[in-house]
Amino acid sequence: MRAYLTHVCLLGSAAYLCCRDQANAHNHTGCRYIPGDAGWPSVTDWSKLNTTVSGRLIATVPLARICHVQPYNDYSETACAALQSVWTEAQTYELRPAEVMTPYFQNQSCDPFTSISKSCELGNAPAFSINVTGADDVVAGITFARKKNVRLVIKNTGHDYNGKSVGKGALSLWMFNLKTVDIMREYQSATYSGPAVKLGPGVIAGEAYEALSGAGFRIVGGECSSVGVAGGYAQGGGHSVLNSAYGLAADNVLEWEVVTAAGKHLVATPDKNADLYWALSGGGGGTYGVVLSMTMKIHPDGPIASGSLSFTVAGSQNESRFWEAVELWFRQLPSLTRNNNTVLFQLANGTFSAFAITLPDQSSSAVSALLAPYLAELDRLNVTYALTSSSSATYLDYFTGTLGPFLGPLPYGTVAPTEIWISRLIPRALPLNATANARLVDVYREAVGDGTFFIGCNVIDVANTSHPANAVLPAWRDSVALCNIVAQWDYKAPLAQNYALKQRLAYILQPAVEALIPDSGVYLNEVDPWYQGDWKKEMYGVNYARLLRIKHKYDPHYLLYGHFAVGSDEFTIDNSGRLCRT
Repeated sequence: MRAYLTHVCLLGSAAYLCCRDQANAHNHTGCRYIPGDAGWPSVTDWSKLNTTVSGRLIATVPLARICHVQPYNDYSETACAALQSVWTEAQTYELRPAEVMTPYFQNQSCDPFTSISKSCELGNAPAFSINVTGADDVVAGITFARKKNVRLVIKNTGHDYNGKSVGKGALSLWMFNLKTVDIMREYQSATYSGPAVKLGPGVIAGEAYEALSGAGFRIVGGECSSVGVAGGYAQGGGHSVLNSAYGLAADNVLEWEVVTAAGKHLVATPDKNADLYWALSGGGGGTYGVVLSMTMKIHPDGPIASGSLSFTVAGSQNESRFWEAVELWFRQLPSLTRNNNTVLFQLANGTFSAFAITLPDQSSSAVSALLAPYLAELDRLNVTYALTSSSSATYLDYFTGTLGPFLGPLPYGTVAPTEIWISRLIPRALPLNATANARLVDVYREAVGDGTFFIGCNVIDVANTSHPANAVLPAWRDSVALCNIVAQWDYKAPLAQNYALKQRLAYILQPAVEALIPDSGVYLNEVDPWYQGDWKKEMYGVNYARLLRIKHKYDPHYLLYGHFAVGSDEFTIDNSGRLCRT
């Protein structure tokens, strides 16, 4: 029996406890029903759905119930302490059908760090989940949600900073156990001939890296190895340390197998259902349909040269010289991506670290050659720095070895899903303008000044990637980096303290960056739900109007909703958590 069954209850009279709610028991015109509403499906209705999906309907029981006395009476001090120790690990949430991964959407509804006397509630977690094994399960879920007027959400891994995979009273399609990895050495289509892989939506990057390395290939997947490749990652764009060599993840997609929100099972490619292919490839996940599989290009594996560079205020003589060195680094960004290179770097209060300088199919000597102009500047400033270079035989060796201390171990890694962040694409032209470059660094200096926030950047070049037409935000093609302002959620702090970080980020820091870079964009997968900008323009750009038409075509019943997803302004959430049409 799968491990997750020890943490959930299957449908039955006892399971119905998980759906108790204090909502007013009357109809709400134009809104999806939630538990407590007069129209909420009966136990018999749910039992029939359970039969339809062969007993794989799961009623949600929160994992952290063991940390609270009520209402489940499962409190265990020892078990709660063990849960606290893994609460920031991705697998805690991915291996269970309805656990909410993002702290903001957890909302302390059932939290292992709050008082044991606080009642454990479902909050934003779905009421029920279908453990999906194929298209028929998805069709059954769609049909039930539409006929019974309940909210429908899709959960792959749950890496979702805008709550698309959660919703009060929702029926969730849990896609995580679709683990197909089908390697095709000679895929043929009108637009591509070569090696490819068909991935189920439950395949996380770490699993894909391991499977493909064994066959002699590499794939564009996330730096966070617990992210599902075929989920919102590729559907939203998908950055990687291999982007400069192969493009964004969305650029590598060859076909999507989908059940549309209207319940139709089809395949979308550049020449078949091409509008849906276009929308799914960069236009955001969770709104057009339910992806059952994705076929994407894979690439012959080989050596990866890599390096790291770091320096501090202490090694820079003084703070002014440190920030002068940082400013000069930003001016170097356009030159760093030549020969398919990428760089991941972090900037904090008094520290700089380019910890993943990635040079595919090159030798370690190329690292020093790449950085030579910048190192000369550091020498001129008398800044002490640490430089390393190495070479790995394969991409998997690089990811597990050199990057292991930062991103490993596989398959899940140790990257905690606790970020409070907002992103901005940095145009390639900006670092070439000394004044604009200095102003941007000044904003980042202010952001990290008290040690609460840090800056994390992916230096990439996807301007000349060969790919079928897709819905990737056009600003990616003109950008040299994606930079995020980041803080970490503190589970032991009051909500108000974490909300204060979000407020500073969304209301002060991000507007300051956007004032300097007005004609760029944000990465729709890495943006805070409190974002104050013009989300349609900043996340989708000129593609939005066409994406909305496609949304209406494939979701004629307005079934799917996600915050900041295409068409989301046609819905609202009422004070009790119901999803309502506007």
